[in-house]
Amino acid sequence: MFENITASEIAGYSVGALLLSATISASKLDSFVSISQRSSLGMCKRCGDLKMIACSKCKGSGLIKQRGPFDFITAVGEKQDFGLKATSASSSSCMNCRARGHFSCPECSK
Repeated sequence: MFENITASEIAGYSVGALLLSATISASKLDSFVSISQRSSLGMCKRCGDLKMIACSKCKGSGLIKQRGPFDFITAVGEKQDFGLKATSASSSSCMNCRARGHFSCPECSK
């Protein structure tokens, strides 16, 4: 399979692997940078002095959508609204945060 591979193909595979690893680690790098900026400014490391943290299950909306694994897949017979308005039949209240969408920051409430 790799008998006739050229130097430019090796370079292309290397750059592709580098871009893939950068994409995967971007969220961790972003959280590390934001925590260090918050601590250098004297703010709370978790919430940034907002005194609340978004719920990780509903992403701060208070509702959990009952759709397919990808948000753009619609159920049969359902009108496509492309996210402009939420239908009550396709979502339910988040039980993790009791439909509030946030929690009090555990670091600030000490």
